[in-house]
Amino acid sequence: MLRWPVAKPLKPRSSLQIQKSVIFALVLREARARFGERRFGAVWALIEPMCHILLLSLLFGLLRGRTVTGVEYPVFVFAGLVPFLLFRNTALRLMDSPRENRSLFAYKQIKPLDTFIARVLVEACISTTVYALIAFGFAWYGFDMRIGSPIEWVLTIALGLTFAFSLGMLLALIAHALPGSKTIIRMAFFPLYFISGVLVPAAYLPQAFLPLLLLNPFLHLLELIRGEIFPHYVPVEGVSATYVVACTFVLLFVSLGTYRVRRLHLISSKNG
Repeated sequence: MLRWPVAKPLKPRSSLQIQKSVIFALVLREARARFGERRFGAVWALIEPMCHILLLSLLFGLLRGRTVTGVEYPVFVFAGLVPFLLFRNTALRLMDSPRENRSLFAYKQIKPLDTFIARVLVEACISTTVYALIAFGFAWYGFDMRIGSPIEWVLTIALGLTFAFSLGMLLALIAHALPGSKTIIRMAFFPLYFISGVLVPAAYLPQAFLPLLLLNPFLHLLELIRGEIFPHYVPVEGVSATYVVACTFVLLFVSLGTYRVRRLHLISSKNG
């Protein structure tokens, strides 16, 4: 007598396992959308910081010389530029996430928060790859690319990424409620490029406005990052990791609280 094999019943998965699978699938989808369909996207991720570094190094070399605070200017810019681009791109990419992933919210397993987390992971992987490639290129040409305090440097980058995640989530909620605000938000990041210490040390910024400029968490982050990379670099007085942690905690609390109130609107509304 023939006996058909009996299929084993599938084990029910926990909500955490389901969310992990969803985020993994979203990461693959995001990476494919960024680089699979548009091959130039992968090239631009590397070209953008290189163009910034080359142009700024040329201008600064003509105006002030090749070094700043005892560090070769291209290396100085590189140490702050790539983290700043990571934080900026993370915030802006999260802002566009509800609109670009709106069709996915028809599946009850996918939540807007999952798309936020997936985009942060993709941006972090892209920036890590870009940083490694450019650092290798600089080291090949003889620049000193050693990191003085690697553990503290990684922790500061993680803190900045958490801050950018909180900011991006809040911007996404604002842009969803007020779609016309996206242009203003994007324009606001342009002056941040200059007042966050990307081009020059904070000590070179106008001292009369320094107390006001120190309200900007990005300035604290870039000063801390450079202080951890360059052994002899001294961040300007008033820079504090505690301040960034406090800003991140408050912003994360506000963003998650607002998300909890508005999450159903993100799913059901046609705004984006």
